[in-house]
Amino acid sequence: MKESTKKIFHWERDFGKKMIRIALPIALQNLVAASAHIVDGLMVAGLQDNGASYAAVTQAGRYSFLFQLFLFGAASGTSIFISQFWGKKDKEGIHKVMSLCLRITLGLALLFCLGAVLIPRQIMTLFLEDGPSRGLAVEYLSIVGFSYLLSGMDIVFSNTLRATGKPAVAMAGGIAGILTNTFFNYVLIYGHMGFPAMGVKGAAIGTVAAAAVSLLVNMGYTYLKRQPGAIRMSQLKMPDNRFSLDYIKRVLPVVINEGLWSLGMTAYSIFYGMRGDDAVNAVGVYNNIDQLMTVLVFGAVNATAILIGNRIGAGDREGAILTSRRMLFATECLSVFTALMLFAFRYPILSLFSNLSSQTLKDAATIIVLAACAMPFRHFNTINIVGVLRAGGDTIFSMAMDGGSIWVIGVPCVAIATLVFGLPITGIYAATFIEEGFKICMGLPRFLSGKWINNLTTIGGREG
Repeated sequence: MKESTKKIFHWERDFGKKMIRIALPIALQNLVAASAHIVDGLMVAGLQDNGASYAAVTQAGRYSFLFQLFLFGAASGTSIFISQFWGKKDKEGIHKVMSLCLRITLGLALLFCLGAVLIPRQIMTLFLEDGPSRGLAVEYLSIVGFSYLLSGMDIVFSNTLRATGKPAVAMAGGIAGILTNTFFNYVLIYGHMGFPAMGVKGAAIGTVAAAAVSLLVNMGYTYLKRQPGAIRMSQLKMPDNRFSLDYIKRVLPVVINEGLWSLGMTAYSIFYGMRGDDAVNAVGVYNNIDQLMTVLVFGAVNATAILIGNRIGAGDREGAILTSRRMLFATECLSVFTALMLFAFRYPILSLFSNLSSQTLKDAATIIVLAACAMPFRHFNTINIVGVLRAGGDTIFSMAMDGGSIWVIGVPCVAIATLVFGLPITGIYAATFIEEGFKICMGLPRFLSGKWINNLTTIGGREG
């Protein structure tokens, strides 16, 4: 037992190098993405319309967030298979799951795109009270919806690059897209360099352009360098029924999980919207800061899923267990450090948003303190669910624990805080933390049991 515990804290050089090689590019991509979101917010907040544009983009972004999480569910579910097939060096298996995943992601993209383009006003009625911010949100959403089709393809190729040992390429694609977005924001929101001043419409155009550039980089590298994800047209055909059914059995719970969770987060946003633009902006400010402060944690989460998947695909059960324990410990250390940094530097960071109202900044400061206290618990659940249990193919249990808890516990608690007790936005946001304790009580015993380990390279009757 002592020897096993010692291995958790003392990493072999090769293990540490491999973890950093995977996690660092993902963390850097997340860092640039989070920085771009803050830049976007600062640019829109500077329109001097009492925060209406910022609230509009924040709440319209909730619909995009809902789509992205459905998309993430499909793509991350597929990444489980790809990382295991890559551990086995089975390119045919990779192409089969990519073919199925592209069908799912493009179907989701088309559905959400039609909603954004055809009924944006009805959608934004759910998120914002009647006023200037709702009209601006409609303008933004009706344009940004076209980016969904591009993102639906891009996420499949970028995740495949990550899972097959090329995270730096996916990072480069993300950075190229973000730089494109920042450029178009600069020239189109305010009308620089001879371009017309388009406000929130300019921000939406920048998002569409960014999605196109990111897709071009990831697909271009995949095919020019003949990467494992270079799927041919002939391989896009539907795999045999047994393979497809086994795939759907594992991936569908992840999609449902992310769908339930994202719908729950959308429900939270609806309740935030009931407290007005200041409340919406306070949460929006924190969400931007949170993305910036937690990039290393989420880099580690993604690296954990890939490393564990590779181990399981190679038939190394004990290696998968050791990897999971090491990464859980490392991520918790990162989370505690991040929480302390967030608490210590909350006011200098908030000073970047000085264009927003004093009430918004006051509420945002309180939300930061609350979130910092809850961060180690939330991140334990994130790495356990996304990095460990899903990577082991334990997707049904993960769905029940994660997707179920937000609706059984989270949304009712937030509804009661809003509608029954009439709490301010800080109290409503604090109510979202209650479900984390439930997840720990369910997730920790499951992790310790080892029942989450499943070799998925045997699906469809394939030999493991």
